[in-house]
Amino acid sequence: MIYSSSVMSMVKLLEMEEYLKVNLDLYVQEMQSKLELIKLYQDSLKRETLTTLEEKEEYMSNPLNAFPLLRRLNQDWPKWLRYMKLAISSKKIKEIEVQLKSAPSDDDLKIALKGMTRIEKFYNQHAEDLTKGYLLGKKLNSHLTAPDCVALGNYYYNQTQFSGSTHWYRMALRLHTNPKGMIYEKVLGLKRKRIYKKYAKALLMESIAADKSKLTSTEKSEWNRLAKEVTRDDNYENVKKVIDEYLTGDEKIFQEVAAKLKRKPSKLQRGCRGEWPPKSSPELICRYNRDTSAFLKLAPLKLEILSVQPVILLYHDVLYENEFKSMRDAAIFNASMIDGWTYYDFDQKGNPKWQDRVVKTIGFQGTTAPFTLSINRRLGYMSGLEMRENMMLYLTNYGLGGNFRKHFDYVELAKRPPNFFADSGGDHIATAVLYASDVPLGGTTVFSKLKLAVQPKKGNALVWFNLNHDGKPDPLTEHSVCPVVLGSRWTISKWFHERQQVFKKPCLA
Repeated sequence: MIYSSSVMSMVKLLEMEEYLKVNLDLYVQEMQSKLELIKLYQDSLKRETLTTLEEKEEYMSNPLNAFPLLRRLNQDWPKWLRYMKLAISSKKIKEIEVQLKSAPSDDDLKIALKGMTRIEKFYNQHAEDLTKGYLLGKKLNSHLTAPDCVALGNYYYNQTQFSGSTHWYRMALRLHTNPKGMIYEKVLGLKRKRIYKKYAKALLMESIAADKSKLTSTEKSEWNRLAKEVTRDDNYENVKKVIDEYLTGDEKIFQEVAAKLKRKPSKLQRGCRGEWPPKSSPELICRYNRDTSAFLKLAPLKLEILSVQPVILLYHDVLYENEFKSMRDAAIFNASMIDGWTYYDFDQKGNPKWQDRVVKTIGFQGTTAPFTLSINRRLGYMSGLEMRENMMLYLTNYGLGGNFRKHFDYVELAKRPPNFFADSGGDHIATAVLYASDVPLGGTTVFSKLKLAVQPKKGNALVWFNLNHDGKPDPLTEHSVCPVVLGSRWTISKWFHERQQVFKKPCLA
């Protein structure tokens, strides 16, 4: 149609543009609404400026900072990218997509979730306290959000630990409120209705798990049917009404009920919580060590004897800051720094079995760098053992809730392969752990059978002998590392080989 040939025809163009203006206004309103949500999210991400490596490490050593950041990068930011696609250029979209390719993987998130639940269980923490920024009674300038709580609830639920999931779903509902609730609904797809259903199903499954041994097969089938019923949309209002009544209750009541159902803490958990009484004995003394090296007669080391059988020694102020920083800087820029390891058992060949990726470690051969030579020399002074032919040092940094399970540093006699002594250099006669950082909460080295707990203190070194004076493994040296709660736990470790000590092995009788 040609409009310009008639004024009356051109009148129709006014109507056309009015229609387009209305749609443009609607688009502006929609974009304004999007922009308001983006700004709200932007405000929620604000934090103090972190410039130095030390400031960044301190920030990430708080699990209530580290876990939400890791989860956001894995779960939220891809959704925000889709949400913002109409608002920013395709070039910028591609740049963000490239960046997100390096974001934490699902496996990484699973490890972080396991670390968070480890902290919660080991130290008897409550979901409400963690969401408000409390760690072992210490208030921190951090908190958890509704999506964080849902992720933790889902982790527990998927592990069939329903009693653990209910508290997190309940906290998610308490935190899923406007204005942030709009972000959760419109951008992240986390609808409040969905959390109601998850919470209701978890409550039912928790009841089934608690009464499993008492229920008949018919009753179990009925419970399972009811658990499926709560997911039906036509039953949602009834479910919501019941749960809303739950939510009017004081959270302290839920905590008291949960406390009655919890298992008695293990010996290890008690040690990690600091519940063991301090050891006292005339044999446990503090003194200057001038005996294990001629050099120590000029520069003795501060020694604390923690145990006589087995021998466990704690040296004070024996690691210099510049030595640790040299090792750390070398590790940061070394591409061969491998995923962490935990071992508590050995295969038939006497090799350690690697288990949970809860730390990262790197080995330094120790024959060239000045810092490794000086550390090895000092370890020789402390232990009185021969260092030549075994200069390897291991630098380790613990992750979110990082720990080591109970294990021995020796190979049990029944598991030693033929020619074990000749092929491997013998067993680990002794172990040394140098603490390269302070750990404000958690990270304690625990000898459960001795009820001995050693808190990491920067500059100190823990040395113990794994074998008796007759060369047999000492089961009392079984040890573990409690989950790190707050702080970046750095250690430098060394194992002393038995064969090297043929002419220098001290009598431990």
